[in-house]
Amino acid sequence: MRAATVATLPMVLLLAACAGNALPGAQPSSSSGFTPSVTAAPRGESATSLDPPAGSAAERVQQARSACWMKVESEKNLRGIDQRIAYVEKCVNEQAKNRQ
Repeated sequence: MRAATVATLPMVLLLAACAGNALPGAQPSSSSGFTPSVTAAPRGESATSLDPPAGSAAERVQQARSACWMKVESEKNLRGIDQRIAYVEKCVNEQAKNRQ
């Protein structure tokens, strides 16, 4: 009987730790176990958009890429991702040359 108790004690403590309960002698944590992500989007009035500024070169490239990715969907001969990426890069470069 004692061997069974000794064997189950670590499993019970492990389950309690997984459930969010503090182990005996552990420092108490915050009221909830939630820790916000450092990559979470900013909130509030001071939050800035993650999109490039309107009219910037980065925005033009982003728009060209999205348009080229839409074109690649209609191309039946481009099956592999490497072929699609090469097509999109070529398309973006052509659009950049046409703008200059």
